[in-house]
Amino acid sequence: MPKDLVEKARELLNANLISTTLSTVDEDYNVNVAVLTVLEMIDDNRIICARFGADRTYANLKQTGKGVFLVLVTDESKQTKDGIRVYVELEDDTTSGEYFERMQRKLAQTPYSKFPLKNCLVFKITAIAPVSTLKK
Repeated sequence: MPKDLVEKARELLNANLISTTLSTVDEDYNVNVAVLTVLEMIDDNRIICARFGADRTYANLKQTGKGVFLVLVTDESKQTKDGIRVYVELEDDTTSGEYFERMQRKLAQTPYSKFPLKNCLVFKITAIAPVSTLKK
């Protein structure tokens, strides 16, 4: 994966912007999109994510193991958009351990701190793409 896209993904995902979503599909191709804002790109190939809701997304991940994170950043005054798409596969689903504890601490620092952490999802990054691939 190109280094510039990896760094852009790290910057945008680790910002935990409210515009961060994870799209998934179940075995019957029913699509779901969830807003997931408590996550961290821990290295060039892995993302860890707190799950304290998103039951349909979780069920889809358990069925297919695949999803796409999208972080969309807009500038309304200039009518422009930027962002990143990060394609992932579910690698692990933890309820204890280092990553789980890391997400518990991160969740405690957010407006969602009253929700109990159900799982820490560990994703392998399979591809990264810009939001727009249009060429002039």
